[in-house]
Amino acid sequence: MMITELIDQDDFRAQLQAWGLAEAGRLSLTECGPLLAAQLAGPDGALWRERLQALLAKRELLHPEVLALVEGCLDHSVD
Repeated sequence: MMITELIDQDDFRAQLQAWGLAEAGRLSLTECGPLLAAQLAGPDGALWRERLQALLAKRELLHPEVLALVEGCLDHSVD
């Protein structure tokens, strides 16, 4: 199977918007890190961990910068 298109920064920010983080569309990928950290630490943290882990299940489709951000957020979140 040949992968022709990766989930890039724009796709990732669009996904965050679809999950209810409207401000993600105005942020850089780096700026999305603290936003995700806040979600992971908040009352819906388990839901956000589940969402990000679902993205990691498709790691071969993630742009390396997106993959690094998702892994970093999950590594620093508290269960």
